[in-house]
Amino acid sequence: MVGSKLKRLAEKNDSENTDQLQVKKLKVPSSEAATKRAVLVELQANKEAAIGPEPGVAIADIDANDKENLELVSEYVNDIYDHLYQLEIELPIHKDHLAGQKDITHKMRAVLIDWINEVHQEFNMVEETFQLAVAIIDRYLQAVENTKRSNLQLVGVTAFLIAAKYEEELSPAIKDLVYFTEDTYSARDIRLMELQIFKTIDCNLSRPLPIHFLRRYSKAAGTAIEQQTMAKYFVELTAMDYGLASYKPSEIAAASLFLSLHLLNGNPRAGTGLDDQHWSPTLAHYSRYTATHLRPITRQIARLVRDAPQAKLKAIHNKYQGSWCQNVALRTELSGPLMDSIVDQTLKQ
Repeated sequence: MVGSKLKRLAEKNDSENTDQLQVKKLKVPSSEAATKRAVLVELQANKEAAIGPEPGVAIADIDANDKENLELVSEYVNDIYDHLYQLEIELPIHKDHLAGQKDITHKMRAVLIDWINEVHQEFNMVEETFQLAVAIIDRYLQAVENTKRSNLQLVGVTAFLIAAKYEEELSPAIKDLVYFTEDTYSARDIRLMELQIFKTIDCNLSRPLPIHFLRRYSKAAGTAIEQQTMAKYFVELTAMDYGLASYKPSEIAAASLFLSLHLLNGNPRAGTGLDDQHWSPTLAHYSRYTATHLRPITRQIARLVRDAPQAKLKAIHNKYQGSWCQNVALRTELSGPLMDSIVDQTLKQ
């Protein structure tokens, strides 16, 4: 059972006197677009971000064929993404965001998120629910210093409940979540924590998620299903890594797709393989990131991916070995010479 696995991990860490986790069993009106773009440009001062097309470079209109489909809101889609880029700056996860925690470490955070992913799989929920739960956890722990270790799983399971209420057609019953914690917490505990989390984040669940950007970038790249699924795998793995938590969701999405395109299209003998040819002018335009900006992030993700089969926490890796995920975690490219060359460049930096 999911709860038992988390308990065993906690007990093992406790016995070793290290990092134990104690558990027991959109739409933006067009009239506002100019103002929002101006704010975005000011906030994103990095010259390699928020880029536009160079003179003479052809940029494909990826929304040209969507004008008759009202559900795709092609008239407003660029305004919507202007707004999302602004929101991820306004609602950041800061570097070393657990610095104010005396009783909680990044290893304990990883154990919690691995468990959240297993619960997410048990309920067969959409990607947004898992990613939003992680965002809520990080925002709460960033804001509430000295959170008790005994309350960490309570924060996690409540963040998952909030995310499910926000993203799913049907959210799980609280009694089911109590069961997954093996009665460590009561329904009342979860309800009270829900109020505390909402108060802490000011009832604001609008921080964008990597999946919001990944779908847009995949459209710009014209990806095959396997390329997009592999990028989703990379995005989920980054949720486990404390060092990647402070990157913007758009950066995580872009770097994950960049790596996927290289591994499935690249030449194993092409050095580091991180060439501009796999990050087209159209991708650079719609993502607002150059290949140069993405390379350092992409290499960090590559190291995480290569090490995933040997990691102790394997919920995400095991998930993406399944046929419903195109078996992407079993692809030989993830441990081949091209991947090795990309990771080796990371180690040399």
